[in-house]
Amino acid sequence: MSEKKLEDVLEVGVWLGRRQAFSIVAGRCSAADAQSLRELRESKKYKELGLTWEECCKQHAGIARSSAELIIRNLEEFGPDYFVVAQVTGISANDYRRIQGSVRNHNLIQGGEEIPIQVENAQRLVTAVEALRREAGAHVEPADASAEVARSLAKAERALRTALAELDKLRGLPLAVEERSRLQSVIDETTGTLKLIGLEVKV
Repeated sequence: MSEKKLEDVLEVGVWLGRRQAFSIVAGRCSAADAQSLRELRESKKYKELGLTWEECCKQHAGIARSSAELIIRNLEEFGPDYFVVAQVTGISANDYRRIQGSVRNHNLIQGGEEIPIQVENAQRLVTAVEALRREAGAHVEPADASAEVARSLAKAERALRTALAELDKLRGLPLAVEERSRLQSVIDETTGTLKLIGLEVKV
């Protein structure tokens, strides 16, 4: 192995060892972790260990390739500030996107106050993010709300049709007493939930 390749292997080995217990979700890692993950993907130095990118993510970073790609996409879309805010407030990428206009020059602006985006300001950031979330929710345009209803309705329809198809399959199968009891219990629970949200079940 050449001296350059040996240096690459040692470098990626050190990083992977440091992140052996990565096991993160997109909003829980640090900006430094996200940047390191992106650098590792772009450099392709993991190949010196005989790994594919997917194998590197799973075996050494402790996350699926899709999770790694999501982390990198969030870094590229939002920048490092997102990871600090997500770490201390638990905000999702979708919610952050709605309040992103209030992030300027590494500060979160709420109510005329500029809060430096730093872990030390965790409580102030939590309070400001909650306020911004409420404000964003109160200013949803009717068209946006209508689109959200349509998307949710389509998802619910697909889920219900799938569930009914699975129930139909059970009709021709011999079910034990306890299995029938379990199924009836689930049906009763579901019926009760539908009534709570104002939907009447007609048979």
